[in-house]
Amino acid sequence: MFKQKNIITILTLSLCWLPLAAQAQLDDPTRPPGHRLVLPGGKKAATATRFLLSSVRISKTRRTAVVNDHSVEAGDTVNGAKVVAIYPSSVKLKKQGKTFTVRLVSQLVKKVRIR
Repeated sequence: MFKQKNIITILTLSLCWLPLAAQAQLDDPTRPPGHRLVLPGGKKAATATRFLLSSVRISKTRRTAVVNDHSVEAGDTVNGAKVVAIYPSSVKLKKQGKTFTVRLVSQLVKKVRIR
């Protein structure tokens, strides 16, 4: 009888930890780019920021692009990176002294004739 009560007590206590284990955050591939994982205690995990170029719009007077869901022009900053230049299918960014290029997700570029 004594052993049975001990086993039941141990099982009950071990089940108390189950909700805590279920709260562990897993890497979710559907999270938006640049999303930072928040660890227990409110600390942010050190993750690399990804840059996603969704669209580019070029007219005679203005060039804009959508990077990480933010509309930007040359000189603007997105996720800590400065927009250096906007091209028809890519954007040149500079972050922490390093220059890199982000290309459109789709390589299909539609050319529109402006009158």
